[in-house]
Amino acid sequence: MRSFAYTLCFRAAALLLALVALLSALSLAAGAAVAGASGIPTLSFVYGDKTFAYSERYIAPTDFMVSEDFQKRRLNEPVERKMELIDGLLAGGSEVKDAMLYCFPRLADTVNAARAEVCRAPENAEIRFCPDRRPMFEIKRSSPGYELDETRIYDDAYFALRRGLRRVALSVSVIEPEVTADELSGYTRLRASYTTSYASSTPERKHNIALALGKLNGMTLNAGEKFSFNAAVGKRTAANGFLPAKIILEGKYAEGVGGGVCQASTAVYNCALRAGLKITKVSRHSLVPSYVPPSFDAMVNGSWSDLCFVNDGDGPLFIRTTAGDSGATVEMYSSELPYKIECRSVTLSVGQYPADEEFVDTDGRYTAGMASGEKVRVSGGAAAVSSEGYLVKVYPDGRREEKRIRTDEYAESAGTVAVAP
Repeated sequence: MRSFAYTLCFRAAALLLALVALLSALSLAAGAAVAGASGIPTLSFVYGDKTFAYSERYIAPTDFMVSEDFQKRRLNEPVERKMELIDGLLAGGSEVKDAMLYCFPRLADTVNAARAEVCRAPENAEIRFCPDRRPMFEIKRSSPGYELDETRIYDDAYFALRRGLRRVALSVSVIEPEVTADELSGYTRLRASYTTSYASSTPERKHNIALALGKLNGMTLNAGEKFSFNAAVGKRTAANGFLPAKIILEGKYAEGVGGGVCQASTAVYNCALRAGLKITKVSRHSLVPSYVPPSFDAMVNGSWSDLCFVNDGDGPLFIRTTAGDSGATVEMYSSELPYKIECRSVTLSVGQYPADEEFVDTDGRYTAGMASGEKVRVSGGAAAVSSEGYLVKVYPDGRREEKRIRTDEYAESAGTVAVAP
């Protein structure tokens, strides 16, 4: 009985081994038939000098899916049989791409390889602003992008196999960049400039003006970007390089760190007006300044008063500043306006100058070496002034459009005179 069971097991094992060998032989034969059949497609996808080859290879069932699906998709059958199935799928409403990948799943690998080498995103043109060099603007040209039209590629592959062709031209779409060099060059025009004079100022005051404007030199404001003078210049402190000079404090002239910076902000303000920018915040001085017509000053301090505007154009705005011993200039570059902008100040009334205020210079700060009773002016007075500011658009055909932008009331201030003790 034991011998019979042993013999039975041996025969079963032998039969199993024979079956495995038979299946292996059939599998190899099927693979050889697929690889060597005349109908097996080899497609070359071509783009320019690049070629991406696709060749049918035997697919083992265990590598891909269960046997039932494997047979259903005819993965190792001749191309004619696959195309028959694909035609049936198309007749049933399937998309060409889905039907092709159903029977030629590795075709996606070839398409992906082509995409990796051919496709790229477009690169916009870029502009570099170097205000202290000539030329000031350097423009890097744009380049197009490329994208595969996958729907068209699978359509072309289907028709190529249907017609017995082996070469398919890749369908590639060109993606144009959003920003070109020609577009950027249109934003390099001088839109407005403004020059302010300070020839009679002290060296400390000149230094402060030049320092403040130097922090703005080379700034770029993109479309929609906001400008804050205080944020751009920073705090006016000795640690930041600013020096003591004359300022207006509580309606009087006094000494303070950063004196003169308001003349810098006023120059920027007047240039921004002439550039047609939208002013969102500006403040007048308490007294009429001597370096600009009434209603066109821009007082700033580090706490509550700022000069703000926004680049409300459709492209970048570039700021260039220069400062010398006698004056400073602010320039703004962008696209040209269809008109020229002029500024007009109207003085409505001027009050009487108040009497000077005298004080005895006991510490000799202003009257050292002077005889007793001699006097020297420390600061000038200012009359009260009422004024309005207007912007005037002047068109090439001579038309003029005027708009009032400000109404201001400046206070009076008595001058100060030091008397030698």
